[in-house]
Amino acid sequence: MNTVEFLSSVPLAKGLSKEQLEALAGFTREKKYRARQLIVAENDKISEFYMIVEGMVKMFKNSVDGREQTLHLFGPGELFGMCATSSDFIFPANAIALEQSTLLIFSVDGIEILGRQDPTILFNMISVMSCMLKDSMAMVETLSLMRIPQRVASFLLLSTPEKACSKGDNVELAVNQKEMAKILGTTPETLSRILKKMVIERIIDVKGKHIKVLDCESLEELAAV
Repeated sequence: MNTVEFLSSVPLAKGLSKEQLEALAGFTREKKYRARQLIVAENDKISEFYMIVEGMVKMFKNSVDGREQTLHLFGPGELFGMCATSSDFIFPANAIALEQSTLLIFSVDGIEILGRQDPTILFNMISVMSCMLKDSMAMVETLSLMRIPQRVASFLLLSTPEKACSKGDNVELAVNQKEMAKILGTTPETLSRILKKMVIERIIDVKGKHIKVLDCESLEELAAV
């Protein structure tokens, strides 16, 4: 893989010169993970953070009674583990590869060196982290304030192109319904019933991981109930 070329396409490196991209690439290493392989565990002490090149990574926590709650799914170009840039370097959850994945691992010390030379990359990190915080707040609202049908509708709306629904949108789920249920804090059986009801009401059409929005207005109304 051409690391410089890949970095030039991601938000973290926005506005960096070729020389800066080459310097940034010099503080990374590439690593491949098998499907279901643990990348980092909760409470691990780390001094690096990660970017997905290929594949998908799930961040999750386990409750005392063994239940698993998916916190976020990360795909190509996305970052996770930037808590390593804080003072305690403690990772707050578990992260595993959902499928065979390739990651770029960034040295925190290297980023600090580049940031002292040119703060552009630090501003980019702040921008990326702000977007992640916004998504996290939306997820907290979905899980704590919405009933399950609302959660499902909101999830589908956020998965449409540009996160703005229009009739005929095709939503391709990155995960199966079992993983989707974990994200939404419900059971696969409950999720299946809700999706079937939405199909019967002609709000959506479901074929495996592919969902087509048939009635955008009804989907938005369901999310806002």
